[in-house]
Amino acid sequence: MNRSSHTFRELFHHPTVEALGNFAKKRGVELYLVGGSVRDLLLERQTTDIDFALASDAIAFSKAFTASVRATCIVLEENPATARVVVKQSGASDAAWLSMDFTQFRAASLTEDLRLRDLTINAMAIAFENAWTVTKQTREQNAFHVIDPCGGMNDLAAGLLQFPSEIVVQEDPLRLLRIYRFAAQLNFQISESAFALVVKHRLLLSNVAIERCRDELIKIFKVKKAYPYLRQLETVGLLRQVVPSIRETDNAWRSLAAFEKSPIPTAFDAYRNKINDYLREELGAETDRCSFIKLSFFSGDDPSSIGKHLRLSRKTVLFMANLISGSTELTRIMPQLTQKRIIGFLRTYMSDWWGVLLYATASWTIDSAVLKQIADTYYEYILPIRKQGRLITGSDLIQTFHLKEGKQIGNLLKEIEDRQFAGEIRTREEALAAAAVLVRQSNRL
Repeated sequence: MNRSSHTFRELFHHPTVEALGNFAKKRGVELYLVGGSVRDLLLERQTTDIDFALASDAIAFSKAFTASVRATCIVLEENPATARVVVKQSGASDAAWLSMDFTQFRAASLTEDLRLRDLTINAMAIAFENAWTVTKQTREQNAFHVIDPCGGMNDLAAGLLQFPSEIVVQEDPLRLLRIYRFAAQLNFQISESAFALVVKHRLLLSNVAIERCRDELIKIFKVKKAYPYLRQLETVGLLRQVVPSIRETDNAWRSLAAFEKSPIPTAFDAYRNKINDYLREELGAETDRCSFIKLSFFSGDDPSSIGKHLRLSRKTVLFMANLISGSTELTRIMPQLTQKRIIGFLRTYMSDWWGVLLYATASWTIDSAVLKQIADTYYEYILPIRKQGRLITGSDLIQTFHLKEGKQIGNLLKEIEDRQFAGEIRTREEALAAAAVLVRQSNRL
């Protein structure tokens, strides 16, 4: 689901959020902004989500609030009771504008609940009634309003990641991986004490569901500069523990570094906006193409083993496989690159040719003139033909030449399409004339 991010000031101006404050006050419910929402508010980061905590009846409260406004309630968990309220955009669009999670305390009090959270910078809370005030103040002024039992504000100011206690790691070992994800996303340092706990408990990660590990790992690949954090994961032994089949070769690390330094070569400057859109395109519900280009550097010749272990979608594994096979094909045709070979390459990797070129460019040196020639061929030659579409259909062949459905129809359509891309056929009339010749030839056999 793609949603625009918003500042907390924008969010707290929203009528639904204002209605929430009035609804909670009438019911006598004390709501607290918690976790990542407090962190992002203090860092002045944009968001699409707000996290709340309350002492009891989180699901019942969420359902009752949803009934009072134009929103949707989704029950996420029973223990701790957690529900999500999704607010849609007004007007014609049906896209989500904001989601608000309501979670019941996991302990007897808010302070004890905060001490159970993953990191100190995520173990803070602000009473909802003070939240609007906090959006207008500096971080120093906000200290009075922030409930901070673990020293999260100091760590936030220092850019430091720490676990509230050893117990939180033992209760959920995924946090061993998550701390590196936050380091990558926030460009924070991991404290010595936290690193010691990672080393001490790293084997516990094998007890965590692979889907949860995958999601954290892919979020690291998604950051603009993932290289140093993946290297840290490799050093501490977590990378191979999450993906045993990963190929941590020198070439893989060099390719990743090259791709992150310059994901779009200067030869493609004219197409930069198109490429950025392509890289941001999501593959299923996992993440974007850019992330999986990076992961592909570590998959060797066959990404199916990584795909199977991480339980990636078939679409994602096919994308990674196309990058690898396409790069191999590009090296094969490069010594004698003709327009015909370029067209054949582009047709074979029609939906992923940008990814193949970016993957190949990061893996070895390719002449800029060659890269530009391939891109220009697609936009100046291939794309107009694609927009034109098939000149004739199977139904045309059946009705015009009294053919029966079957393999012959498919073969004829392929031959016509091949000639269309070769520039031999440009109109429907020419396509039918060529088909007539092919049918006569076939009848003579």
